[in-house]
Amino acid sequence: MRFLALLPLLAVAVAAHGHGHDDDSHIEKRSQPGAPQPNPVDLSPLTWGDVNIIHTTDTHGWLSGHTKEASYSADFGDFSSFLYHMRQQAVHRRKDLLVVDSGDLHDGNGLGDASPVNGQYTRPIYQKINYDALAIGNHELYVNDVAENTYRQFAPGWGKRYLTSNVFIKDSLTNKTVPIGNLYNKFRLKFGTRVMSYGFLYNFKGAANNTVVEPSNFTVTLPWFQKSLKEDVDMYLIVGHVPIRWAEATAVVQAIRAAHPSKPIVVLGGHLHVRDFKVYDNRAFGLSSGRFMETLGWLSVDGIRDRACRVEANCVGKNLTVTRRYLDTNVYTYKKHSLAHPKQKFDTWKGRSITREIFKLRKTLNLSNTIGCAPQDYYLARYPYTDARSLLNLVANEVLPTAVVNASRPYPGVVIINSGSQRFDLFKGPFTLDDTYIVSPFHNDFVYATVPYSIASKMLTALNGAPFQKRGDDTPLPAYASNATLTPGYVTKDDYGYGGDDWAHSSIPYVPSPNYISSPLPTGLKDTDLVDVVWLSYFTNLVHPILKKLDPVNSYTTGIYRSDVDTNSMLLKFVKAKWTNTSC
Repeated sequence: MRFLALLPLLAVAVAAHGHGHDDDSHIEKRSQPGAPQPNPVDLSPLTWGDVNIIHTTDTHGWLSGHTKEASYSADFGDFSSFLYHMRQQAVHRRKDLLVVDSGDLHDGNGLGDASPVNGQYTRPIYQKINYDALAIGNHELYVNDVAENTYRQFAPGWGKRYLTSNVFIKDSLTNKTVPIGNLYNKFRLKFGTRVMSYGFLYNFKGAANNTVVEPSNFTVTLPWFQKSLKEDVDMYLIVGHVPIRWAEATAVVQAIRAAHPSKPIVVLGGHLHVRDFKVYDNRAFGLSSGRFMETLGWLSVDGIRDRACRVEANCVGKNLTVTRRYLDTNVYTYKKHSLAHPKQKFDTWKGRSITREIFKLRKTLNLSNTIGCAPQDYYLARYPYTDARSLLNLVANEVLPTAVVNASRPYPGVVIINSGSQRFDLFKGPFTLDDTYIVSPFHNDFVYATVPYSIASKMLTALNGAPFQKRGDDTPLPAYASNATLTPGYVTKDDYGYGGDDWAHSSIPYVPSPNYISSPLPTGLKDTDLVDVVWLSYFTNLVHPILKKLDPVNSYTTGIYRSDVDTNSMLLKFVKAKWTNTSC
């Protein structure tokens, strides 16, 4: 298990295919109002190679930055300013620079999720960052409308740079199945590096019914892919919403390597929300750069411009010089790595305008308004599920009984949810509308069946013994040896060992939790007494077989338990009922 990636400073390549620049005027204004800033530390300079990559992935709409966490408090305006200065550095050094994103722009933050259509306000902000290559994520494909909007409104703005080598949509106008983006893109960077890029999604089975995801090991056998391998390029770039250690990524690397025994291959992966680096061979590498704009991934590759390697046989077995760094996304990090000297001004007019736009959107959506006060910190995975500091404990024993159990029903209820429906820690102090989307972003209905207590009492155990149905993109932070004098955060071990994290952190413990949790069972009931068993629509397909197994004789009618609350709104309802103090 690897650490979530947090790399703030990865630079954009100004490719020869014509990307714009930020305005070169500056103004000092940074992050969202009230966002904390970290204490200064010594950071080692980044190593630059022939080709350098700044990588984001699994941002899930966190364009505001982390307004309650100093280490990750930079917003997308700060990111834009950082990229401007990194481009300037690249030109000065005469090095090529790429900026790449590996998908999952939706679900996880109020800025994207509180809009009338998911991503309506965040998509235009993403498009203000001059990415050189982007891939699609599974969170762009769960809902038909989001997939359609990605195809109609988002992908076209990127031209050939939005890559979906194995993801297709049924065009509602032509009734034809077509790629959502481009199958591949060949381009030349500013200082001459010729790149062939692809965009792959892992073998995702839960896509909306207007989309199709091909297995990558099938895609690489198709004529178009094999033909692309005959192009004369200096390196291959696989932008993937796929974990770099999964078979889907390896299949693409192996297909390229079969045709080109020594061409450099870079895989930029995502989906597991981890920081990771993998060595496939001495000329093929993979980087994964975390989640939620906590990390910018930095990868430098030297040796790509070796003219002797134009004849591939000359370089079989010859090592490339590769470095990786995971950057915490705060303004101090950005300034330290991007500015030519300490007194140089950091903020650009473009960056400032993005920061202002985000602030106005947050105000329009009421994301920062205090609804109540959380009495303490609640952590998703730092403590056992039974611990009072566990978020899942709070949800099971307080939120579900208060906000979901329907006291007006003739039968008592027990509510079961998947623990993966909860996505982030809840911090002490002001609870805002934004927190409802950060902690519990998904809109899943509560479904029920009225069954005897003898069956209701066995449902949770049966579900936890069943195959786990999850969205698959949450791998919590694991624990390594800690140092209590450091700020808690990522401590990453990858194929290069330790040392990739730009900031030294004390490790955050990880404690596994059950796949499914429930509100307390009603007490004092006989086996024949009736109980409402309530679960999420998301895993209904698992509940029906369990009911049948527990009671092969009877069939149970299911329906919507209540229409006034779902997994996204239940926390808000609880806070309004129980945490009513707004003076934190």
